[in-house]
Amino acid sequence: MDNLLHYPQATIVNRVVPKTMFYKFMEVNPRMKTRFVNDVANITWLYKLAASTLNVTDTESMREIEVFVVNLKQPDCPADLFTFIDINMPHHIVFVLVHDSHAMLLINYKDWADDTHTRFKITQAFTSPWMSLDSLHLQIDGQSLPRIYDNFVAQVSGIGEHKIGAMADIIALKKQIATAEAEVKSMEKRMRREPQLDRQMQMNKKVKAKRKELEELKTKLHNLK
Repeated sequence: MDNLLHYPQATIVNRVVPKTMFYKFMEVNPRMKTRFVNDVANITWLYKLAASTLNVTDTESMREIEVFVVNLKQPDCPADLFTFIDINMPHHIVFVLVHDSHAMLLINYKDWADDTHTRFKITQAFTSPWMSLDSLHLQIDGQSLPRIYDNFVAQVSGIGEHKIGAMADIIALKKQIATAEAEVKSMEKRMRREPQLDRQMQMNKKVKAKRKELEELKTKLHNLK
């Protein structure tokens, strides 16, 4: 595997990781192990982003960001396989999924589940569209590993520019907004089907209140960018 993302030479590991290294995470979940065996051809640890390989600072909660290139046997490999792997890996990870000269980026926004730093919790998974290998791009932007990681999430998710330290709040708000939008649509649908005028008027008040809540959430999101 060459320098796919054109990162500094010092970050390149370029080491094939035996698939058996991942099996220990999957013994408790035979379904995931079967998917892994059937869908993944091989995995290469391509980059190690750390204070020792980049001129950046790290933190106690983020010592390294690893970039794994996963060659797939078929393009529709379920994303929850990589969520399962990511929860059990000791570092923050970016997956580059490759199939037939095309690639997509996958990143699970995650943080430690507790102060022991032994297991992660994943808030949300983000993927890019499939693109040609020549078009693949993920810019290293930031003077610390947490900032670089947040900018990776921003690029893959499409969140884009954001204030330093705001990514966790942005993702939480985006989930709240998606829920509120679904609720508004459902309420509007029920209101249109309601035959009684007085009931429609009552439901309309609730719809307006939910729309107001939605706009407030969107304003909060805007202020974080």
